[in-house]
Parts: sequence; C-alpha cells; structure tokens
Amino acid sequence: MKRVQAVIFDMDGLMVDTEPLARLSWEKALADYDYKYDEAIFEQVVGLRREDSARVILKAAGLNISLAEILWRKESYLVEIMDQGIPLMPGLKQLVKELASRNIPWAVATSSPLAYAKDVLERIGLIEVCRAIASGEEVDHGKPEPDVYLLAAERLAIAPGKCLALEDSALGAHAAVAAGMQTAAVPNGHTVGVDFSFVDCVFDSLSDLTNALDRLLAGDPN
Repeated sequence: MKRVQAVIFDMDGLMVDTEPLARLSWEKALADYDYKYDEAIFEQVVGLRREDSARVILKAAGLNISLAEILWRKESYLVEIMDQGIPLMPGLKQLVKELASRNIPWAVATSSPLAYAKDVLERIGLIEVCRAIASGEEVDHGKPEPDVYLLAAERLAIAPGKCLALEDSALGAHAAVAAGMQTAAVPNGHTVGVDFSFVDCVFDSLSDLTNALDRLLAGDPN
C-alpha cells in the first residue's frame, strides 16, 4: 500500500462525542410535537447528512412538518447543549499532536453542515490546525457515497490513495473505501457492534490508533 501523506477525520462520533448530544437535541425537538424519539431511528441516521436524517425521522414519526422547521428546532436545542461543552473522544489531542510532529496534514470530512463543523472545531481548539474541511452540504451525494472524502482530498491537494481516513460509522467507512482511501475504523459506543470487516483495520480508540501511527503512515494496516 502507498505511504500515507494525509489523514482525513470524520468528526461526530470520531473526534468528538457529539452523537449523544445530537440524540438529545432530536429528543427535545420531537417532544415539542408530542413524539418520543425512538433509539432504533437514531441508529438509522448515524452518519447521514442533516436533511437526510430529518427525512428519515419525520417519516418514522409521521409528522407533517417541513424539514426547515424540524431542523431549526433540533439545531436550536443542539447549540444550547453544546454550550455546556463538547466531550472529546479519548486520544484525539494526542493523535493531532503526533500528526503535527510528523508534518502530516489532516482534514475533516463530515456529513454535518460546514458552519457547524467550523463551530465544533473552534470550540475544541483545533480550527487553526485543521488544514481543510469538507461538509455534506457541499457535495451532491452524502455518505456512503465517496463525494465528501474526495472533496477533502482535493482541498488538501493530495491524491485519495495517499490519504488515511478515520471513521466510526459503517456509512462513513464505506464512503472512504469508495474514495480509494486507506480506511481505519474506530467504533464508538453506538457502532461497536457494526461489521467493519471491509476496512483496512479497526482500533478500539484513537489512543490505540496513535500507538500504531507510524505503521499506518507507512501504509501497513496490519
């Protein structure tokens, strides 16, 4: 395999533990319409773009309201929740530090909107060291299609085959693989039971991945 020249992170659930925050914001938004949020629905939308998530949720809930209305409510609650702090996934800061020490640029490829991604990175103090951001709203097709990963690689000016993608969801991992990237999965509490047999390697945490960093950068996933 080719030597890695850049790393591309998914964001929610991989860099930051925002999946529970997103779930809570959906619970609050749907409660305004007297609907109890179903955990099974949440599992279906992990990794999807916000509009695609809203469509799935509105259909499951049988609510006859617009995407704009439900997304406004959900995102208003999310901002309030994020103001209380955003938990980092274990090992994130050390991994970013190790990439910097090796002069390896990194980017973010997220299904989330660009403004939200910038806000999160600023809140956790990484906006200045993130080389590029590609968001789901900027591409024609969301994950599991490769568009957002290809856009991130383009903005880094590095060939996709020389990028290492880090993902926590099956949808995102399929997108990275379809983009032709070396792909490592780091499941979180919501995706730990997912079949990631199609990726190059799987780690229990970003800390474990950091311990294998030199091997991964050399293009050796084993």
